[in-house]
Amino acid sequence: MRVENSLPALHLAGEQPKVGNYFRRKSRYVWRHSQLSTLNFQLMLLCLLFVANVFAWHPTPEIIEEQVPKTAFRQLADFQNFARPEYNAYLTAGLLWLPLPTQSSLETEWGIHRGFAFRQYMGMWITDNFDGQGKKRGLTYGLGWLGERQGWSNEDFLFLPHRGEFSQINQVHTFGLTLADSSKHILFGGGLQYLNAKDESLRWWLLGTWSKFSIMPNFHKGGLQFINTQLYLQARELRGDRSSWQNYLPDLDFSFYSKDSVKIFVSQNLYKQKYYLETSWATGDLAWVALKFYPDPSRLLMALETTVAKSESDKIYFGGGITTPFLRVAYNHASDYEAFFKSHGIWVVEIRLGIGTSGESFFALNAPKAAPSEISSTPVKRPHREFQEEQ
Repeated sequence: MRVENSLPALHLAGEQPKVGNYFRRKSRYVWRHSQLSTLNFQLMLLCLLFVANVFAWHPTPEIIEEQVPKTAFRQLADFQNFARPEYNAYLTAGLLWLPLPTQSSLETEWGIHRGFAFRQYMGMWITDNFDGQGKKRGLTYGLGWLGERQGWSNEDFLFLPHRGEFSQINQVHTFGLTLADSSKHILFGGGLQYLNAKDESLRWWLLGTWSKFSIMPNFHKGGLQFINTQLYLQARELRGDRSSWQNYLPDLDFSFYSKDSVKIFVSQNLYKQKYYLETSWATGDLAWVALKFYPDPSRLLMALETTVAKSESDKIYFGGGITTPFLRVAYNHASDYEAFFKSHGIWVVEIRLGIGTSGESFFALNAPKAAPSEISSTPVKRPHREFQEEQ
Protein backbone atom coordinates (compact mmCIF):
# COMPACT_ATOMS: atom_id res chain seq x y z
CA MET A 1 0.00 0.00 0.00
CA ARG A 2 1.26 3.45 -0.91
CA VAL A 3 1.94 5.83 1.97
CA GLU A 4 1.88 9.64 1.35
CA ASN A 5 5.09 11.48 2.08
CA SER A 6 3.29 13.84 4.42
CA LEU A 7 2.52 10.94 6.80
CA PRO A 8 5.06 9.02 8.91
CA ALA A 9 6.82 6.46 6.72
CA LEU A 10 7.88 3.92 9.39
CA HIS A 11 5.18 1.35 10.11
CA LEU A 12 5.26 -2.30 11.04
CA ALA A 13 4.41 -4.79 8.33
CA GLY A 14 0.70 -5.15 7.89
CA GLU A 15 -0.15 -2.02 10.00
CA GLN A 16 -2.22 0.84 8.59
CA PRO A 17 -1.03 4.44 9.26
CA LYS A 18 -2.97 6.02 12.11
CA VAL A 19 -3.96 9.25 10.42
CA GLY A 20 -6.16 10.49 13.27
CA ASN A 21 -3.40 10.08 15.83
CA TYR A 22 -0.99 11.97 13.59
CA PHE A 23 -3.23 14.98 13.20
CA ARG A 24 -4.02 15.01 16.91
CA ARG A 25 -0.29 15.10 17.67
CA LYS A 26 0.13 17.84 15.06
CA SER A 27 -2.70 19.95 16.55
CA ARG A 28 -1.24 19.59 20.05
CA TYR A 29 2.10 20.83 18.70
CA VAL A 30 0.49 23.85 17.07
CA TRP A 31 -1.48 24.63 20.22
CA ARG A 32 1.64 24.43 22.40
CA HIS A 33 3.55 26.59 19.91
CA SER A 34 0.78 29.23 19.96
CA GLN A 35 0.76 29.18 23.77
CA LEU A 36 4.52 29.79 23.78
CA SER A 37 4.09 32.65 21.31
CA THR A 38 1.42 34.24 23.51
CA LEU A 39 3.63 33.81 26.57
CA ASN A 40 6.56 35.39 24.74
CA PHE A 41 4.40 38.35 23.73
CA GLN A 42 3.24 38.82 27.33
CA LEU A 43 6.82 38.65 28.60
CA MET A 44 7.88 41.19 25.99
CA LEU A 45 5.05 43.51 27.05
CA LEU A 46 6.05 43.17 30.69
CA CYS A 47 9.66 43.95 29.75
CA LEU A 48 8.50 47.10 27.96
CA LEU A 49 6.51 48.16 31.01
CA PHE A 50 9.52 47.39 33.20
CA VAL A 51 11.79 49.48 30.99
CA ALA A 52 9.28 52.34 31.09
CA ASN A 53 9.22 51.98 34.85
CA VAL A 54 13.00 51.88 35.30
CA PHE A 55 13.70 54.81 32.97
CA ALA A 56 10.83 56.84 34.39
CA TRP A 57 10.49 60.54 33.82
CA HIS A 58 10.72 62.75 36.88
CA PRO A 59 9.12 66.22 36.80
CA THR A 60 10.82 69.05 38.67
CA PRO A 61 9.25 72.07 40.44
CA GLU A 62 10.67 74.33 37.72
CA ILE A 63 9.03 72.32 34.92
CA ILE A 64 5.69 72.28 36.77
CA GLU A 65 5.86 76.05 37.15
CA GLU A 66 6.82 76.57 33.49
CA GLN A 67 3.72 74.62 32.41
CA VAL A 68 1.30 77.27 33.70
CA PRO A 69 1.70 79.89 30.91
CA LYS A 70 1.66 77.08 28.31
CA THR A 71 -1.64 75.85 29.70
CA ALA A 72 -3.01 79.39 29.66
CA PHE A 73 -2.14 79.72 25.97
CA ARG A 74 -3.63 76.31 25.13
CA GLN A 75 -6.91 77.20 26.84
CA LEU A 76 -7.24 80.37 24.79
CA ALA A 77 -6.38 78.49 21.58
CA ASP A 78 -9.06 75.90 22.37
CA PHE A 79 -11.58 78.67 23.09
CA GLN A 80 -10.69 80.21 19.74
CA ASN A 81 -11.32 76.85 18.01
CA PHE A 82 -14.69 75.91 19.48
CA ALA A 83 -16.24 79.41 19.71
CA ARG A 84 -17.14 79.68 16.03
CA PRO A 85 -20.06 81.56 14.44
CA GLU A 86 -21.59 78.36 13.02
CA TYR A 87 -21.32 76.35 16.26
CA ASN A 88 -23.83 76.21 19.13
CA ALA A 89 -22.08 74.53 22.08
CA TYR A 90 -19.00 72.61 23.19
CA LEU A 91 -18.25 70.43 26.23
CA THR A 92 -14.91 69.05 27.37
CA ALA A 93 -13.62 67.22 30.46
CA GLY A 94 -10.80 64.87 31.32
CA LEU A 95 -8.18 63.62 33.72
CA LEU A 96 -4.84 61.90 33.24
CA TRP A 97 -3.92 58.70 35.06
CA LEU A 98 -0.48 57.08 35.09
CA PRO A 99 -0.79 53.27 35.29
CA LEU A 100 2.70 52.83 36.78
CA PRO A 101 2.92 54.56 40.18
CA THR A 102 6.69 55.24 40.02
CA GLN A 103 6.45 57.04 36.68
CA SER A 104 6.09 60.54 38.11
CA SER A 105 8.21 60.82 41.22
CA LEU A 106 9.19 64.43 41.89
CA GLU A 107 12.86 65.32 41.52
CA THR A 108 14.20 68.13 43.73
CA GLU A 109 17.56 69.15 45.13
CA TRP A 110 16.81 66.90 48.11
CA GLY A 111 16.33 63.78 45.98
CA ILE A 112 13.47 61.74 44.49
CA HIS A 113 10.04 61.91 46.18
CA ARG A 114 7.29 59.36 45.60
CA GLY A 115 4.01 60.87 44.47
CA PHE A 116 1.70 61.60 41.56
CA ALA A 117 1.78 64.13 38.75
CA PHE A 118 -1.75 65.00 37.70
CA ARG A 119 -3.78 67.01 35.23
CA GLN A 120 -7.56 67.55 35.47
CA TYR A 121 -9.62 69.82 33.24
CA MET A 122 -13.20 70.74 32.44
CA GLY A 123 -14.97 73.38 30.40
CA MET A 124 -17.94 74.35 28.27
CA TRP A 125 -19.16 76.98 25.86
CA ILE A 126 -22.89 77.36 25.37
CA THR A 127 -25.04 79.74 23.35
CA ASP A 128 -28.68 80.76 23.60
CA ASN A 129 -29.27 78.42 20.64
CA PHE A 130 -27.33 75.48 22.08
CA ASP A 131 -29.72 72.80 20.75
CA GLY A 132 -29.70 74.19 17.19
CA GLN A 133 -33.51 74.38 17.10
CA GLY A 134 -33.84 78.14 17.47
CA LYS A 135 -33.22 81.08 15.18
CA LYS A 136 -31.31 80.63 11.95
CA ARG A 137 -30.37 84.28 11.58
CA GLY A 138 -29.54 87.19 13.86
CA LEU A 139 -27.27 87.55 16.87
CA THR A 140 -26.34 84.64 19.11
CA TYR A 141 -24.94 85.10 22.61
CA GLY A 142 -22.49 82.68 24.20
CA LEU A 143 -20.87 82.05 27.58
CA GLY A 144 -17.74 79.95 28.12
CA TRP A 145 -15.46 78.68 30.87
CA LEU A 146 -12.37 76.46 30.83
CA GLY A 147 -10.63 75.31 34.00
CA GLU A 148 -7.59 73.12 34.65
CA ARG A 149 -5.87 71.89 37.80
CA GLN A 150 -2.37 70.47 37.40
CA GLY A 151 0.76 69.75 39.39
CA TRP A 152 2.17 67.15 41.76
CA SER A 153 0.89 65.70 45.04
CA ASN A 154 2.20 63.18 47.55
CA GLU A 155 -0.95 61.07 47.27
CA ASP A 156 -3.31 60.21 44.46
CA PHE A 157 -6.73 61.90 44.54
CA LEU A 158 -9.81 62.57 42.46
CA PHE A 159 -11.48 65.66 43.96
CA LEU A 160 -9.58 66.99 46.97
CA PRO A 161 -5.76 67.10 46.71
CA HIS A 162 -3.53 66.01 49.57
CA ARG A 163 -1.24 68.97 50.12
CA GLY A 164 1.90 67.32 51.44
CA GLU A 165 5.38 68.66 52.09
CA PHE A 166 6.35 68.92 48.41
CA SER A 167 2.90 69.32 46.84
CA GLN A 168 2.68 71.85 44.02
CA ILE A 169 -0.83 72.53 42.68
CA ASN A 170 -1.58 75.18 40.03
CA GLN A 171 -4.84 76.31 38.44
CA VAL A 172 -5.75 78.13 35.23
CA HIS A 173 -9.27 79.40 34.48
CA THR A 174 -10.55 81.16 31.36
CA PHE A 175 -13.90 82.98 31.20
CA GLY A 176 -15.47 84.59 28.15
CA LEU A 177 -18.55 86.05 26.46
CA THR A 178 -19.23 85.85 22.73
CA LEU A 179 -21.56 87.54 20.26
CA ALA A 180 -22.00 85.96 16.81
CA ASP A 181 -23.96 86.28 13.58
CA SER A 182 -23.86 82.92 11.79
CA SER A 183 -25.41 84.31 8.60
CA LYS A 184 -22.39 86.61 8.19
CA HIS A 185 -19.90 84.16 9.74
CA ILE A 186 -18.75 86.77 12.27
CA LEU A 187 -18.01 86.35 15.99
CA PHE A 188 -16.65 88.74 18.61
CA GLY A 189 -15.67 87.82 22.13
CA GLY A 190 -13.71 88.83 25.19
CA GLY A 191 -13.01 87.75 28.71
CA LEU A 192 -10.63 87.17 31.61
CA GLN A 193 -8.04 84.55 32.47
CA TYR A 194 -6.98 83.75 36.04
CA LEU A 195 -3.65 82.02 36.80
CA ASN A 196 -3.14 80.66 40.31
CA ALA A 197 0.43 79.38 40.53
CA LYS A 198 3.48 80.64 42.40
CA ASP A 199 2.09 84.13 41.85
CA GLU A 200 -1.52 84.97 41.08
CA SER A 201 -2.23 86.97 37.94
CA LEU A 202 -5.24 88.17 35.99
CA ARG A 203 -5.20 88.62 32.23
CA TRP A 204 -7.76 89.72 29.68
CA TRP A 205 -8.27 88.80 26.05
CA LEU A 206 -10.25 89.67 22.92
CA LEU A 207 -11.44 87.49 20.05
CA GLY A 208 -12.51 88.26 16.49
CA THR A 209 -13.48 85.65 13.89
CA TRP A 210 -14.63 86.11 10.32
CA SER A 211 -15.12 83.02 8.15
CA LYS A 212 -11.69 81.34 7.84
CA PHE A 213 -9.71 84.00 9.71
CA SER A 214 -9.48 84.50 13.47
CA ILE A 215 -7.34 86.66 15.77
CA MET A 216 -7.00 86.61 19.57
CA PRO A 217 -4.74 89.03 21.52
CA ASN A 218 -3.99 88.46 25.21
CA PHE A 219 -3.02 91.23 27.67
CA HIS A 220 -1.56 91.44 31.17
CA LYS A 221 -1.37 94.75 33.12
CA GLY A 222 -1.83 96.72 29.92
CA GLY A 223 1.00 94.89 28.13
CA LEU A 224 0.54 92.53 25.21
CA GLN A 225 1.36 88.90 26.10
CA PHE A 226 0.79 87.31 22.70
CA ILE A 227 -1.37 87.36 19.58
CA ASN A 228 -2.70 84.11 18.13
CA THR A 229 -3.91 84.24 14.52
CA GLN A 230 -5.61 81.43 12.61
CA LEU A 231 -6.07 81.02 8.89
CA TYR A 232 -8.09 77.83 8.43
CA LEU A 233 -8.17 77.43 4.65
CA GLN A 234 -9.37 73.83 4.56
CA ALA A 235 -12.99 73.50 3.39
CA ARG A 236 -15.30 72.35 6.19
CA GLU A 237 -18.88 71.17 5.80
CA LEU A 238 -19.46 72.21 9.40
CA ARG A 239 -18.69 75.77 8.34
CA GLY A 240 -20.99 75.54 5.35
CA ASP A 241 -18.32 74.84 2.71
CA ARG A 242 -18.81 72.33 -0.08
CA SER A 243 -16.39 69.47 -0.68
CA SER A 244 -13.86 70.45 -3.36
CA TRP A 245 -10.15 70.79 -4.01
CA GLN A 246 -10.14 73.27 -1.11
CA ASN A 247 -10.36 70.24 1.21
CA TYR A 248 -6.59 69.97 0.70
CA LEU A 249 -5.70 73.53 1.67
CA PRO A 250 -3.78 73.77 4.99
CA ASP A 251 -4.87 75.12 8.35
CA LEU A 252 -2.35 77.60 9.77
CA ASP A 253 -1.76 78.99 13.27
CA PHE A 254 0.68 81.83 13.96
CA SER A 255 1.41 82.74 17.58
CA PHE A 256 3.44 85.90 18.24
CA TYR A 257 4.78 86.26 21.78
CA SER A 258 5.97 89.38 23.55
CA LYS A 259 9.54 88.04 23.75
CA ASP A 260 10.03 88.11 19.97
CA SER A 261 9.28 84.42 19.62
CA VAL A 262 6.96 82.90 17.03
CA LYS A 263 5.20 79.56 17.05
CA ILE A 264 3.72 78.09 13.86
CA PHE A 265 1.31 75.18 13.58
CA VAL A 266 0.36 73.54 10.26
CA SER A 267 -2.31 70.88 9.71
CA GLN A 268 -2.42 69.33 6.24
CA ASN A 269 -5.13 66.99 4.97
CA LEU A 270 -3.49 64.13 3.06
CA TYR A 271 -6.47 62.00 1.98
CA LYS A 272 -10.27 62.36 2.29
CA GLN A 273 -9.99 64.41 5.49
CA LYS A 274 -9.04 61.22 7.32
CA TYR A 275 -5.23 61.28 7.12
CA TYR A 276 -3.44 64.37 8.41
CA LEU A 277 0.13 65.51 8.76
CA GLU A 278 0.63 68.08 11.53
CA THR A 279 3.78 70.01 12.40
CA SER A 280 4.68 72.58 15.02
CA TRP A 281 7.57 75.04 14.79
CA ALA A 282 8.92 77.24 17.59
CA THR A 283 11.06 80.23 16.53
CA GLY A 284 12.10 78.49 13.32
CA ASP A 285 12.96 75.17 14.97
CA LEU A 286 10.84 72.03 14.57
CA ALA A 287 9.07 71.11 17.84
CA TRP A 288 7.06 68.02 16.84
CA VAL A 289 5.53 66.11 13.91
CA ALA A 290 2.40 63.93 13.98
CA LEU A 291 0.75 61.61 11.48
CA LYS A 292 -2.93 61.12 12.37
CA PHE A 293 -5.68 58.87 11.06
CA TYR A 294 -9.37 59.46 11.75
CA PRO A 295 -11.68 56.65 10.48
CA ASP A 296 -14.43 59.29 10.31
CA PRO A 297 -13.89 63.00 9.52
CA SER A 298 -16.02 64.01 12.53
CA ARG A 299 -13.10 62.81 14.72
CA LEU A 300 -15.57 61.57 17.32
CA LEU A 301 -15.16 57.82 16.88
CA MET A 302 -11.41 57.19 16.97
CA ALA A 303 -7.98 58.62 16.25
CA LEU A 304 -4.70 56.78 15.68
CA GLU A 305 -1.57 58.91 16.02
CA THR A 306 2.17 58.55 15.55
CA THR A 307 4.29 61.42 16.84
CA VAL A 308 7.90 62.59 17.00
CA ALA A 309 8.84 65.29 19.52
CA LYS A 310 12.13 67.14 19.96
CA SER A 311 13.26 68.52 23.30
CA GLU A 312 15.22 71.71 23.93
CA SER A 313 18.38 69.59 24.17
CA ASP A 314 17.65 68.10 20.71
CA LYS A 315 16.62 64.70 22.06
CA ILE A 316 14.09 62.87 19.88
CA TYR A 317 11.09 61.06 21.37
CA PHE A 318 9.04 58.67 19.21
CA GLY A 319 5.56 57.87 20.42
CA GLY A 320 1.93 57.44 19.58
CA GLY A 321 -1.53 56.78 20.90
CA ILE A 322 -5.13 55.85 20.29
CA THR A 323 -8.12 58.03 21.17
CA THR A 324 -11.72 56.88 21.54
CA PRO A 325 -14.79 58.91 22.60
CA PHE A 326 -14.08 58.44 26.33
CA LEU A 327 -10.52 57.13 26.58
CA ARG A 328 -7.04 57.94 25.30
CA VAL A 329 -4.00 55.68 25.74
CA ALA A 330 -0.61 57.01 24.67
CA TYR A 331 3.10 56.41 25.10
CA ASN A 332 5.71 59.13 24.64
CA HIS A 333 3.14 61.30 22.87
CA ALA A 334 4.12 64.77 21.64
CA SER A 335 0.98 66.39 23.07
CA ASP A 336 1.81 65.02 26.52
CA TYR A 337 5.34 66.39 26.22
CA GLU A 338 3.84 69.85 25.60
CA ALA A 339 0.87 69.71 27.97
CA PHE A 340 2.04 67.42 30.79
CA PHE A 341 5.31 68.71 32.21
CA LYS A 342 7.53 67.56 29.30
CA SER A 343 6.66 63.94 30.06
CA HIS A 344 8.45 61.25 28.06
CA GLY A 345 9.07 57.54 28.32
CA ILE A 346 5.78 56.90 30.15
CA TRP A 347 2.34 55.46 29.48
CA VAL A 348 -0.56 57.87 29.90
CA VAL A 349 -4.24 56.92 30.24
CA GLU A 350 -6.67 59.80 29.86
CA ILE A 351 -10.36 59.58 30.68
CA ARG A 352 -11.81 62.24 28.44
CA LEU A 353 -14.79 63.81 26.70
CA GLY A 354 -14.87 66.41 23.94
CA ILE A 355 -17.97 67.06 21.83
CA GLY A 356 -19.50 70.06 20.07
CA THR A 357 -22.78 70.83 18.32
CA SER A 358 -23.61 72.76 15.17
CA GLY A 359 -27.32 72.78 14.44
CA GLU A 360 -28.32 69.12 14.83
CA SER A 361 -24.77 67.90 14.13
CA PHE A 362 -22.13 66.61 16.53
CA PHE A 363 -18.37 66.86 16.05
CA ALA A 364 -15.02 66.84 17.83
CA LEU A 365 -12.69 69.82 18.10
CA ASN A 366 -11.30 71.01 14.73
CA ALA A 367 -13.27 68.36 12.81
CA PRO A 368 -14.21 69.19 9.19
CA LYS A 369 -17.49 67.23 9.12
CA ALA A 370 -20.35 66.15 11.37
CA ALA A 371 -20.70 62.73 12.96
CA PRO A 372 -22.38 59.98 10.88
CA SER A 373 -25.66 59.60 12.76
CA GLU A 374 -29.37 59.88 12.08
CA ILE A 375 -29.50 63.41 13.47
CA SER A 376 -26.42 64.61 11.58
CA SER A 377 -26.59 62.80 8.25
CA THR A 378 -26.76 65.88 6.05
CA PRO A 379 -24.12 68.58 5.60
CA VAL A 380 -24.62 71.89 7.36
CA LYS A 381 -25.66 74.54 4.86
CA ARG A 382 -24.75 78.18 4.98
CA PRO A 383 -27.51 80.09 6.78
CA HIS A 384 -27.84 82.73 4.06
CA ARG A 385 -28.42 80.01 1.43
CA GLU A 386 -31.19 78.49 3.53
CA PHE A 387 -32.76 81.91 3.86
CA GLN A 388 -32.65 82.38 0.08
CA GLU A 389 -34.30 78.99 -0.45
CA GLU A 390 -37.10 79.90 1.97
CA GLN A 391 -37.69 83.07 0.00
